Amino acid sequence: MRKIGEGDKSEVFVLPDGRILKLFFGHYAELAPVEAEMSTMLVRASVDAPSVDECVEVDGRPGIVFGNLHEGITLSSDVRKRPWGIIHAAQSLARLHASVHECSSEELPSQRERLASEIESSDAISNETRDLAMRVLADLPDGTTVCHNDIHMLNVIVHESGATLIDWVLATRGNPTADLAGAILQLRFGEKPGGLVAGFAMEAGRAAFWRLYLRQYLSLRPVSREELLRWQLPVAAALAGRRAGRMRAQLQEHISHLQKGRHRHILEIAR
Repeated sequence: MRKIGEGDKSEVFVLPDGRILKLFFGHYAELAPVEAEMSTMLVRASVDAPSVDECVEVDGRPGIVFGNLHEGITLSSDVRKRPWGIIHAAQSLARLHASVHECSSEELPSQRERLASEIESSDAISNETRDLAMRVLADLPDGTTVCHNDIHMLNVIVHESGATLIDWVLATRGNPTADLAGAILQLRFGEKPGGLVAGFAMEAGRAAFWRLYLRQYLSLRPVSREELLRWQLPVAAALAGRRAGRMRAQLQEHISHLQKGRHRHILEIAR
């Protein structure tokens, strides 16, 4: 088998028959059955997501073999290789995400419960912010829409047949506007490379990408300004606990601005 990628939790290989193997590192072994079960629920919900052919063990490490996942590169790598294609890339991601939100499920985990758990356990926010985020979350509408909850440019594989969303381990049933809010934050904030020129180029590209993505998404699934604004605080509070480094600091600053009312609304920025 041939290695084609590696992340924090796993390595990815192409098997001799062309199928894709995701092999988890030992300390993330418990994620393998979770992702396999999630895949089965997504198939039943008619979501266009990688489906599991079989669960395997290689050298004592658990793995998942996907039968319908094509070899390709991440959307992040694709945009870096072809920056002139950023408009198409952002719009394609928006269409892909909007298509997920056309699906519903009664058996996926609850988005509200997951957000509440992440907010409660977050070490990136103050007790005051935690209490406020929980109160806001309690008043927001629930739902049964399929939500990915981890949309960013490393979780999209671009291949000859199009693009595929991967890493569905955080998928839930819930409110699609919460998923949209999380996607915007993850596309908007993040680490940047060293060096003035490279850092400036990445920040400019990131700013253009999330704005293009949001405009395209809203053209397909309109969302009210008020609803998107209300979801920002609980989603940012939950996400800050899952992130580190510069992105955590950016999320903390964003949360502070939300609490003080010193933010510009995302829909205004994206115009």
